[in-house]
Amino acid sequence: MTTTIIPTSVFADVVHSKLPQAQVATRIAEIGAEGIEIRREWFVESDLLLPLDQCRQAIEQANLAYTVYSVPASLWQDNHLLDQDILYRSLREAQQLGADAVKLSLGHYEVTQSSIEGLLASLDQFFANQASTSSLQLWIENDQTLEGGDPARLLCFFEQLAILQAHSPLYSIGMTFDIGNWLYTGHDALQAARQLAPYVTYIHAKHSVQQENRYLTLPLPTEEQALWRQVIEILPNQAWRAIEFTLSDDTQIEYYNHVLRTAGRSNHTMDTTTDTAKVDKNELLTSSTLPTKSDNTSLDIVTFGEAMTMFVAEEVGDLHNVSLFSKRLAGAEANAAIGFARLGLRSGWASQVGADAFGTFVQQQLANEHVNLDHVRVDSEHPTGFQLKSKVISGDPQVQYFRRGSAASQMSIQNLDLSYFRSARHLHMTGIPLALSDTNREFAQHVIQHMRDNDRSISFDPNLRPTLWNSEAEMIQTINQFAIQADIVLPGMEEGQILTGSVVPEEIADFYLKQGVKMVIVKLGPSGAYYRSQEQEGIVPGFMVDHVIDTVGAGDGFAVGTVSGWLAGLTIEQAITRGCAIGALAVQSIGDHEGYPTEHELQHFIDHQPRYVSPADGIVEHTSIQDPSLEGVK
Repeated sequence: MTTTIIPTSVFADVVHSKLPQAQVATRIAEIGAEGIEIRREWFVESDLLLPLDQCRQAIEQANLAYTVYSVPASLWQDNHLLDQDILYRSLREAQQLGADAVKLSLGHYEVTQSSIEGLLASLDQFFANQASTSSLQLWIENDQTLEGGDPARLLCFFEQLAILQAHSPLYSIGMTFDIGNWLYTGHDALQAARQLAPYVTYIHAKHSVQQENRYLTLPLPTEEQALWRQVIEILPNQAWRAIEFTLSDDTQIEYYNHVLRTAGRSNHTMDTTTDTAKVDKNELLTSSTLPTKSDNTSLDIVTFGEAMTMFVAEEVGDLHNVSLFSKRLAGAEANAAIGFARLGLRSGWASQVGADAFGTFVQQQLANEHVNLDHVRVDSEHPTGFQLKSKVISGDPQVQYFRRGSAASQMSIQNLDLSYFRSARHLHMTGIPLALSDTNREFAQHVIQHMRDNDRSISFDPNLRPTLWNSEAEMIQTINQFAIQADIVLPGMEEGQILTGSVVPEEIADFYLKQGVKMVIVKLGPSGAYYRSQEQEGIVPGFMVDHVIDTVGAGDGFAVGTVSGWLAGLTIEQAITRGCAIGALAVQSIGDHEGYPTEHELQHFIDHQPRYVSPADGIVEHTSIQDPSLEGVK
């Protein structure tokens, strides 16, 4: 169920006629929202004492489940010091109001001069000897100022906070993501959503436009490609939502509240009626932390493998010379799980992570991409792996792994729940887990055999990592042993040469077809892909890209597009076209999966992006193509 909140500023008679905010609580309940947002700035000037008690009484009488208290003030002052007076005043007023969350702006937070530890210590002091410690949340909003609306500053704040609270999250501090405010600060709302999604607990939805030298806030456009809809697709489904534009008629407010509630892939078929008496308030109030296990384990696709925290260089050069890195998620199977989820598939990922900050980060990133984590186990004895990746102007980046003895490498059949895998109709597998340990290989064999025994379809991407294997011979033998058990095999051209000894796509395909594989798709780099089955063969041209930023993740994206199309019943050419498109989108973004699209974005790219011309004879001759799936090990 999606929870909607209506701010009092939505009502024209509050904004223009100074109607007391308490008087719209009943109207909000009648409209069908679950909660109200009280705005401190809309208390009338004649109020010497804020009428918080009156508002609380009106909210309780209206039987509204949730209250958000919005304070137009910043936590950090111009001198980069925490404004404790503002913090304490806001918390006291929120408690008097009976609010579930208080919303403030970040202000002049600076990572080298501002102290998150000081914020946490101030919260400790305020909540000392109070029973309300866990019930009142603090939410940080991206405002319309250059400092408070800076996505890099906000991301740095939340990443540092996550590290400090990894093992003892005493206070729930989340983010209010205001879609329209990014225009005021000159930032891309979609890119900000991808960066900040793991921390978002509340969404303000509005349509902002610039006319000459002023900005206007308008109602939400209803077309399918509207920016706000694309942002909603990226942000967490469990985040509360609020329209934030002024309307003069309650019927209009009810309409836009319904539009916002039902937006997003998880809400297309859901019943939008709400019984607030049945809402589990505690469950929703803790939704900014890791989700509990899902009752619905019916999946479209499942994968398994290792995910790591990745530190990406912010400057070009050798890794040992770099001093500044940004933190991201890495891992081929995690990339695939995220890609499938963004396209609207019910995607699951099985693995093990350490009981550490990196493990928490991995789970948060995947959970907020709507990936099912019911088969993720926390290992208290082994750490979560991490990696370093260089920044390059062209070509493939340098990658260094720190994963030996990681929690994921300890996956074994002792912790295998085959019913989880059986709940999915398709298994997508890569060759990376096979390289990590003998127990991983045993785990993988049990999974793939079980899926075959239960008539589930299987795709296999070799994803070679030569440095993880004892020898090339062992790698080739093991990878091929698993590849021939799949329905679809997706080698890159360079991988195919290593695994089969041939540089000809037709011969690479024949190697697997003769051993029972149904379809082989050989990735040919940017120019496209060659496919072959017992009945047909051909080439699907790729998409032209003006500027390649980062090739890592392109191969995983190709698998996402191709397999999702195949599962949807498209022709093989249509399915591979999707794969080529996602691969092309992936190389235009920093990070492994940040460029992966939603279904709407994918179709728009396919419809408008120019493509290479397919060779007339449909067959690729001897070629050597550098394959991004061999990232960091060439």
